Amino acid sequence: MSRQSEVDIIREQCRTLARKRALVSAGVAVVPVPFLDVVVDASMLTVLIPEISQRFGLAPEQIEAFDPETKKLAWTEIARRGSQFLGLVVTRTIVRQSVQGMATKIISKQVAKFVPFGGQIVAAGLGYFVLRRIVYQHIDDCYAVAKATFR
Repeated sequence: MSRQSEVDIIREQCRTLARKRALVSAGVAVVPVPFLDVVVDASMLTVLIPEISQRFGLAPEQIEAFDPETKKLAWTEIARRGSQFLGLVVTRTIVRQSVQGMATKIISKQVAKFVPFGGQIVAAGLGYFVLRRIVYQHIDDCYAVAKATFR
């Protein structure tokens, strides 16, 4: 099996994992406790983002073990993509900044929780799509860097 097909398989496995975690996010969004879902999402992302990087072979310690040419290629591609997650230690601050980029959806989700049953469905849907979108973006960044690095 070629490295390219391995990267394709890893991407699909990570997308499946992202969908499962997004379902958890949707479940927590239904609970009418203000910002509980944001805290849970941030906690999940601080674990999930590094796990995805590691699966693609792009965790900082993995990159440091590359030969000098591959290491330079990886860091160049990471810098070119401009991702705030790739190759970095993920902190709650970075996660919060990423989530704040979707502030309108998050605020809508918080308000929707307090509307009877229909609002909880809206909050759950937004919770699912916000978390999935953040994680999918990271998966796409890792995929692009891995394809460029391991040609």
